[in-house]
Amino acid sequence: MSNRPEPDAGGWCIELSLTDIADDDLALGVFEAALEDPTGPGAVSRIRDEAIGGWTLRSVCAARPEDGSLRSRLAVAAAATGREASSVSVEPLPATDWVAEVNRRTPPIRAGKFFVRGSHATIEPPPGSIEIVLDAGRAFGTGSHESTRGCLLAFGRMPAPREGTVLDLGTGSGILAIAAAKLWRRPVLAADADAVSVDTAKENAARNGVGAMIEACRSRGFSNARLRRGAPYSLIAANILADPLIRLAPRFAQHLGSDGRAVVSGLLVEQEDAVARAYASHGLAVRDRIEMGNWATLVVGRE
Repeated sequence: MSNRPEPDAGGWCIELSLTDIADDDLALGVFEAALEDPTGPGAVSRIRDEAIGGWTLRSVCAARPEDGSLRSRLAVAAAATGREASSVSVEPLPATDWVAEVNRRTPPIRAGKFFVRGSHATIEPPPGSIEIVLDAGRAFGTGSHESTRGCLLAFGRMPAPREGTVLDLGTGSGILAIAAAKLWRRPVLAADADAVSVDTAKENAARNGVGAMIEACRSRGFSNARLRRGAPYSLIAANILADPLIRLAPRFAQHLGSDGRAVVSGLLVEQEDAVARAYASHGLAVRDRIEMGNWATLVVGRE
């Protein structure tokens, strides 16, 4: 993976080559998700490359991706698909007004009860909808991805959690924490392993008028003692990936209240059964599911 010195202004292009992958659309989708720019709606293009017998994926980013984070995302994608990238490069792009460009490509999104827009969009929310204002930033979660929309739809279909705190694990931009706070008027603990995401979630919570209801902290999984002190939770939401969801299944069961629910997403439809089995083995059966494109969102809970 090569990086040139950072330019004074402009974006970055990540280019990934996948050989001998033929037309495995699901595997390509996993790598596309790994390359999506956390600062925006994910400008990933897929180019058939007959010379290598596979595909070239290109992602345009506002800022140079952090090398360790990119390697980690690609490693997860490789483990999930059994495929390895033959080459990865990160190159600077000419200077551009990136925020204006991202905002231009980020139309308002309706997901069930929720209406998500950037501050640049002046359109009025539909009557009775819950408005969430999120600008392009450095943390994942603008509402455009199927997994995020699936979680928002699941929230709208659920009865209000009983008294207790909601946990948003892997909060990113804080969109799910904000949605839970606005919908149910419950205190929310938002956790993420990335310090930038924690700061972004705090900023977005304040912008949406629920800063006093949302506490954000750093945690890799449930490692932070603050998460353990906050248990049991009435709801745990986690829009991450299938493998970490499976590994964390016993922790979900340990920290979820007796009548609580968990909303888990970021998994491909073909990974759904494996995730469901992992949670069922710890007493958390599937209560609802939402499928959007190749992506599934599950709601699990005890009897």
